[in-house]
Amino acid sequence: MFQRGYTLGAQADQVRDDIIARIHARGLRPGQRIDEDEIRSRLGLSGTPIREAIIALEALGLVERRPRAGVYVKALDLAGVVQLLEAHAEAEGALAYRAARRANPAQIARLEAALAACERFPASAENGADYYDLNLAFHEALFACAGNAYLAQTALRSGTILLGYLHARHCLPGEPERSATEHRRIFQAVVAGNAADARRLMIDHVMMKDEQILDVMNHVQGGSGQAG
Repeated sequence: MFQRGYTLGAQADQVRDDIIARIHARGLRPGQRIDEDEIRSRLGLSGTPIREAIIALEALGLVERRPRAGVYVKALDLAGVVQLLEAHAEAEGALAYRAARRANPAQIARLEAALAACERFPASAENGADYYDLNLAFHEALFACAGNAYLAQTALRSGTILLGYLHARHCLPGEPERSATEHRRIFQAVVAGNAADARRLMIDHVMMKDEQILDVMNHVQGGSGQAG
């Protein structure tokens, strides 16, 4: 009985991680239906761990059930995007503040390498969508500098819910250049140990203007499908 329960838990974790990985890979986008039959067939699992995984993802705010329509990647309305973006910016700002106070030389070197990759991108590619992974690597390197796993998990969770919107942002004209320039300023504040500036610069970096949020939402809605 214990072994069966353990196996079932591991299978639910497998499904949960599979769905999250597909969200991160942009294989599942906000408002897109998650095909439970496809997951069952592809992973060779019964419906029970899939249902358990979906319940867990609902609790995290990543998916939503729609009456008589199935399960979908969570799609936010305008107010939802703004409110979650504010929370995400505050978490990232707190991490930047701590990074400026705590970063060691090895962590600074990792952050600088991630920054260099971001700065090389605008001159080497036309598809801003590909910039998102470089952007994420910079932010995760900064999280490591902060030395607070709980704050980092908070930012990663809100960032995962916002992922489709943050990814769409970098598809807008000029966004990779803007982002890389702001990363440079954040990096300089962290290296200088200027915690207050690092926090302010990060919050400004994460937040979007109203018109930009509307552009991002239009981009996301235009790319959403009905099956996963």
